[in-house]
Amino acid sequence: MKRKVRRIITLVTLLLFPVILNYLSPYVPISGAMEGVVTGSLLLFGLLFLSGIFFGRAWCGWVCPVAALSDFCQGINNKNVNVRALRIIRYSIFSVWAVFIIAMFVLAGGIKAIDPLHLTETGVSVDGPLKYIIYYFVLALLLVLTIVIGKRGACHAVCWMSPFLTAGIFFGRLLHIPQLRIRADASKCIGCKTCSAKCPMSIDVNNRLKEGCIQTADCVLCGECVEGCRKNALSYGIMKCNLNRKSDAAKDIGLS
Repeated sequence: MKRKVRRIITLVTLLLFPVILNYLSPYVPISGAMEGVVTGSLLLFGLLFLSGIFFGRAWCGWVCPVAALSDFCQGINNKNVNVRALRIIRYSIFSVWAVFIIAMFVLAGGIKAIDPLHLTETGVSVDGPLKYIIYYFVLALLLVLTIVIGKRGACHAVCWMSPFLTAGIFFGRLLHIPQLRIRADASKCIGCKTCSAKCPMSIDVNNRLKEGCIQTADCVLCGECVEGCRKNALSYGIMKCNLNRKSDAAKDIGLS
């Protein structure tokens, strides 16, 4: 049932993608920063950071429109990806992007205004011929990356929003704030590895569940492993992080 609900939600957000594209855009914050304007997309990224503190990367599994694209592409290429290598690419792109935005704000003389409708004055992101070209280019790029690379290839390789969520997870774990996670009862596991096969994020769930929960920040809380487990060894739960050292927490979310 949860799988159906999740897929309906992500399908709806995908259909709304032409409307909300600018709020998810990596370009709009750059355009705003050049004028000293905090855009709606930058505000959304801040909200993603806050959501990560309590709900991890649930956005990626339950709301992001790319999730529906990824579900479709798994029917074409269902192979696991090299998460570590793609993570390096993703964070490298994000670092350059973030530094450039900060530099633009500095050159503009700091923050001068907050405009949630910057470049989206009509309230609809795709409202002209040129914007349709940009929209279909973005859509095609995400599709091609995912089909060529494998499970959620675009998410692993180029997503500029996941670092905000990951930063929120890291912050919440350092403060030992209870977070939404996939809870695991290792005593029920029979080692069939169905959970690992079902995971769209290429996580070795079967190995991770021995820790009592799926702690890695690569988990998008989609619940595919929960639905696929015949022994009910996995479930959703609100849990505190059991990692005490900062270095362990950083390793767990892929920052070291």
